[in-house]
Amino acid sequence: MTSLAQDVQARLRAAFDARLGAAAATAGLPVRWPNTRGGPPPAAGAWLVPSPGPMEAVTAGTGGHAMLTGRQAVEVVAPPGSGMAALDAAADVVLAAFPPGTALEAGGGVVAELTAVSRAALMLDPEGARLALAVLWRIDGA
Repeated sequence: MTSLAQDVQARLRAAFDARLGAAAATAGLPVRWPNTRGGPPPAAGAWLVPSPGPMEAVTAGTGGHAMLTGRQAVEVVAPPGSGMAALDAAADVVLAAFPPGTALEAGGGVVAELTAVSRAALMLDPEGARLALAVLWRIDGA
């Protein structure tokens, strides 16, 4: 795996965050952005935690055609005792914001096509329930 160039990574992350932030705001869903100070998580309901890690990409060549593929993770979190309804509703917001086939404009000529959304298994810990989601993307002709 190779890391994306810093400028492409920053633009792609900004486009992803803007889309996630708009969808969350419309749904009244809190987002705990990486590297920001925030108060304690909500006492009820769910919130989103986008991945603070680097966006990594794989260059794949098929028949002379190159592309970058990668993923962006979002964790849906709910406090203990919230039940699955809050997690499912928050996951639905993310899934609806990133439908496969959508073009994500990242500026500077960078257009990532959203190819899929995956939903991992539910994890439980003392802080609550966590559901990992991943938005898969690709950039053709890289």
